[in-house]
Amino acid sequence: MNLTPKQRSVLLSLTTEWQTPIQIANQLPKPSGNLSDVQQALKDLLSDGLVQINPVVFGLYRLTTDGITIKELEMSENQ
Repeated sequence: MNLTPKQRSVLLSLTTEWQTPIQIANQLPKPSGNLSDVQQALKDLLSDGLVQINPVVFGLYRLTTDGITIKELEMSENQ
């Protein structure tokens, strides 16, 4: 899967626990931690099925099973 650098950094910051875009942005290096960029990357990852949004509490995101797989592949490629 071809991810943009921003999508990749957001994907690598996500976990299986629910997180807000602000929490994700705070985990990224300052130049990449722009909240609007993080939100756009989340929307893109959501449409690719790699991220899911909490159906009960608006604004919380976590990795899907496919997202976990892609994250593991991305991490193994960098080792």
